[in-house]
Amino acid sequence: MPGDQPIDGVACRGARAMLGISQGKVCERAGCGRSLLNDFENGLRVPKASSVARIREALEALGAVFIAHGERYAVGVRAAAASERTARGRSMADGREPFPPSGEC
Repeated sequence: MPGDQPIDGVACRGARAMLGISQGKVCERAGCGRSLLNDFENGLRVPKASSVARIREALEALGAVFIAHGERYAVGVRAAAASERTARGRSMADGREPFPPSGEC
């Protein structure tokens, strides 16, 4: 179920980058301070579990997808939520595959 496991700052920053959203937008949705989120993303502070859960829920509501991989997370975004400020987001918005089919690299 979404939000059950805590994410780390690296996953948080990655999701935010792929979504093309500011720390301020995440903080507004999560009800936390920008300094807390900044410190979390940079590994300077470990927020309370309830704060991390709210951050994760905010990112998921904005289109992030977190997939457990051992003790870490793989991060992705739903196609409709991908930022057009990134190459992957632009290709998804254009309906193109974000990666060439296997064997074409």
